Amino acid sequence: MRLKPLHKKIITYLEPLPTGLQDAAKVSIIERGKLRISETVTGVLRRSRQGAPMIWDPWILKDGDVYRLFYLKGLEKQIPWWTISKICGAISTDLEHWQDLGTLLEPNPANDWESGRVCAGCTYTEDGVYYLFYSAGGKEPPHLRNEAIGLATSTDGLHFSRYSHHPLLIPDNDDPWYGRSNWTGHFHWRDPYIFKEEQTGKYYMFICASSKGTGNFQGCVGLAVSEKISGPYKLLPPAINVPVDAVEGWPYYHLERPQVIYKNGKYNLFFSCFKEFFNLKWLEQVKPKRVTNSSLYWYVSDNVEGPYQPINNDDFIVRGSEKTGMYGTNFLQISTAPEEYIAYGWYHRLHALEVSSAYRVIWHNTSQDQNYLSSSLQGDRCQPQSHLDTLEISPSQSLRRSVVASD
Repeated sequence: MRLKPLHKKIITYLEPLPTGLQDAAKVSIIERGKLRISETVTGVLRRSRQGAPMIWDPWILKDGDVYRLFYLKGLEKQIPWWTISKICGAISTDLEHWQDLGTLLEPNPANDWESGRVCAGCTYTEDGVYYLFYSAGGKEPPHLRNEAIGLATSTDGLHFSRYSHHPLLIPDNDDPWYGRSNWTGHFHWRDPYIFKEEQTGKYYMFICASSKGTGNFQGCVGLAVSEKISGPYKLLPPAINVPVDAVEGWPYYHLERPQVIYKNGKYNLFFSCFKEFFNLKWLEQVKPKRVTNSSLYWYVSDNVEGPYQPINNDDFIVRGSEKTGMYGTNFLQISTAPEEYIAYGWYHRLHALEVSSAYRVIWHNTSQDQNYLSSSLQGDRCQPQSHLDTLEISPSQSLRRSVVASD
C-alpha cells in the first residue's frame, strides 16, 4: 500500500504541530489548541486508512542487488501501541516494488524477557549468515517495561532462529553506566545498531539506553564491543552521555534508532527523539521550528567509541528532516560509484513506512574537509554558511515514491 500524495502533503503541514504534551495544564491555550488540531486531522487521516496495518521502525539491508526490509507490525488500537509487535519483512530490487515475506520473528511466550514484543534492531550479513539483532520486552509487569537485546540467525534471510533463549546483552543491576528511567520507570535497552570497525575487525553495538543519574532526562547511546559478531559483547561507557556538569539542561529522555556512518575520517552518529520527550528547559533555548518529531540529530567523533559531540553546538539537526513527517530516519547507501544515499523511516502519525528513493542524502565537504549531509524538502540549493546550512534532506524528483505496507 502506498501513502496517498495528499496524505503526505497534509503530514508535512502537520509536522510542526504537537502530538503530545508533557503537562497540558502548564502550556498555553495556543499550544493546547495546536494539539487539538493535530489530533483531529490525524484522526481523520487514520480513519481514511481504516484496515491498513500498523507498522513502524523499518531498517534495510542491502544484500547484493536485493534490498531486504525489516519492520515492526503491531495491533491497531493497542494501548500503549508499542507493547505488542513482531518483525516482518519484504524484499525488492528497486526500492519500489516489494515482495512481502510475512512474519520473520515473533515474541516467544516461553521467555519472559521477550514474551510481549520484539522490537527494532539491525541486520548484518557475513560469511553466508544473516544476523538479526533485535530488542524485546515482556508481556506483563515487571517485564513490560524492561528491555533486552537478542539475536536470531538465518542462512537464507527468510527463516530465522533464535541464537539463544537468553538475552545477548543486558546490563546487570549494578552496572556503573546504565540504569532505569527515573521519569517513567522504563528500562531502555533497545534499537541495537552494529558497526564493524574495519581497522580492528571489532564489532560495536550502539544502543538506545538510559544513563544512571539524577533527573528525568537520562537519554544516552549505550555502547558494547565484541571480537565476534555473535558475541559475547562487553559493555563500554556510553558513546553519547549526560554531561556531569549539565544534567539540568540535558535535552533527551531517550535517543532512539541510533545509526553510525564512517566517512572522511569521522564517525557520524544519528538518532531521533519525539518532541514531547525533550527537556522543556532545553526547548526554550533552541529554534522551536527546527525541533519536531521527525527531526534527526547529528553527532560526530574522531573515535568509534566516542565521546560523540554535536556537529555544531548551535544547530545539530539535519536540515529538512524536521519537515518530512518521518520518525526514526536512517540512511542507506545504494551506490558507491557515484556514492549515493537515501533517507527512509516511518510516518509516525499514520504508522506507515517510507522505504523508497523518495528522499536523497547528499554528502559534501567544506574547504576545511568537513562533512556535510544534505536532505531538503524543496529541492532548492543552499549556499554553505555553516555545517547545518547545507545539511538537507532532498526529494528525488526523478524517482517515484513508494510507501510499503504489509497485509
